[in-house]
Amino acid sequence: MFLDLEEKLIRKKVVYQGKYVRAEEQVVRLPDGTEAVREIVSPPDAVGILPIDSEGRVYLVRQYRPAIRQVTLEIPAGILEPGEAPAETARRECEEEVGFQPKRLDFLFRYYHSVGFSTGKIEVFLGRDLLPSPHAHTDPGEFIEAMLLPFEEAYRQGLSGKIIDSKTLLALLWYRQTLSEGA
Repeated sequence: MFLDLEEKLIRKKVVYQGKYVRAEEQVVRLPDGTEAVREIVSPPDAVGILPIDSEGRVYLVRQYRPAIRQVTLEIPAGILEPGEAPAETARRECEEEVGFQPKRLDFLFRYYHSVGFSTGKIEVFLGRDLLPSPHAHTDPGEFIEAMLLPFEEAYRQGLSGKIIDSKTLLALLWYRQTLSEGA
């Protein structure tokens, strides 16, 4: 027998609407009948891609992230454009950020990056059979540096805490687990 844990929405109010992020204050009725206030952030959905070349090396990007005030090492990623399928976004971001178009693209997983207060969802793909692309460019105001690392080195950097980005850590762990299973 499971408890009814669902909260019922009573009312909501948008407290912030920016270019990419919206924040709502929601009043909900809890399972015991009392009311509570929830703060919900709604960023756009995004996609990440783990591009791996024929020699088992992974392309990552170095990028300054103002929210944490540091440079991070991440898989190429970006926000879905209106009407764009996640696989299209993955291909576009790989091409723009590291200069390669994946001939083979496999869906790995999707996850919600912070379910306690955010609706944000990220879908992650594996890109293989990489073809050089003449269309590499960054978005205006985006400054990144593409890096090529042996997969095992990237994996070790994830385990040691040098890579701290959630989508990148999950992609590395997911791919490593897939390798160990022989898939």
